[in-house]
Amino acid sequence: MRSEALSAEERADVNRNKTPADTIKQGAGTGYDIDMAFAALATAAGFDARMVRLGDRADASFSPSFPDSYFIRAYDVAVNLQGQWRFYDPASTYVPFGMLRWQEEDEPALLLDPKDPQFVNTPLSPPEKSRRKRIGQFSLSDDGTLEGDVRLEYTGHDAATRKYEIEADSAEQRIERVREMVRNYMSTAETSDITVDNATDPEKPLVYRYHVKVPGYAQRTGKRLFLQMAYFQFNTQPLFTAATRKYPIYFDYPWSEDDYVEIRMPPGFELDHPEAPSPMNFGEAGRYDVKISVTNSRKLLYSRKLTFGGGGLISFAAEAYPTLKQVFDRIHEADSYTIILKQGVPAANETASDLRGAGFGCMGR
Repeated sequence: MRSEALSAEERADVNRNKTPADTIKQGAGTGYDIDMAFAALATAAGFDARMVRLGDRADASFSPSFPDSYFIRAYDVAVNLQGQWRFYDPASTYVPFGMLRWQEEDEPALLLDPKDPQFVNTPLSPPEKSRRKRIGQFSLSDDGTLEGDVRLEYTGHDAATRKYEIEADSAEQRIERVREMVRNYMSTAETSDITVDNATDPEKPLVYRYHVKVPGYAQRTGKRLFLQMAYFQFNTQPLFTAATRKYPIYFDYPWSEDDYVEIRMPPGFELDHPEAPSPMNFGEAGRYDVKISVTNSRKLLYSRKLTFGGGGLISFAAEAYPTLKQVFDRIHEADSYTIILKQGVPAANETASDLRGAGFGCMGR
């Protein structure tokens, strides 16, 4: 069967499937048809496969204590593997195998059986399954202009969500989306050489690449440059701004971020009292860690890792809001941290031995 979505014209040519065999023969069908075909193939292979009905967390979380079929209108497939039910969503084009749409994870699923129907909870994908991997390699001018190349890679729920948004776009529209995304947090950014890879590939990560020039990225004051190393968090606002919260909070899904930024310092500048934000541990929920170093070729290296939602912790009562806000305020503060570069040592006098050993990592509190 085809893995990509059909166009409107192609859908008009698809005949109605009456059985899973029709779906397999035609190579196309509705989402329900595809789920039924998957279940039929698993059964034919000797597995105990069942259709399940479940809710959609984007609408409302379903509770078995209020068993109204209106709230369990989504379908997936459960397969019993060595006594444990595993859940699959073959009809969702961009959801990785073994994962469900985020809206259907961590939900009670009704296991359909004429004699013994039962509710089984679907699993929640761990943070490493939905990763944002971002790489930036830049040069900094003495007037604060930053210029270089960027690569963004998305997997899991991050990739699926974005692919559904752009699958119907033309190549030009996808490029404009990337350009607009950069402008949203850097209004002066000039982007070029934009590419979007694997936009409709169900198996490969979604990848954006672009060249960027940002005048005034680093602030020049006299002989000093104030440089924010967290390029991918530049100009972002705090996640939570209200002092109090009345209702519970839940995140769509656990996620992880893996950022690497490399910036070549301008000639004649050196580090002035370098430090780095302290690491943060959120217990089972996750961790934030930053490392900064400088090479003997005058490159500043910055790595940032954030994991959140570990242990299935994506839902928080209103009473937990002050603690949650404090965590993300600290992350925002660390992301906004600036390094100071001081003009003073002429480039001709800067040798590898001058800078060797000048690396610095995370400092404890």
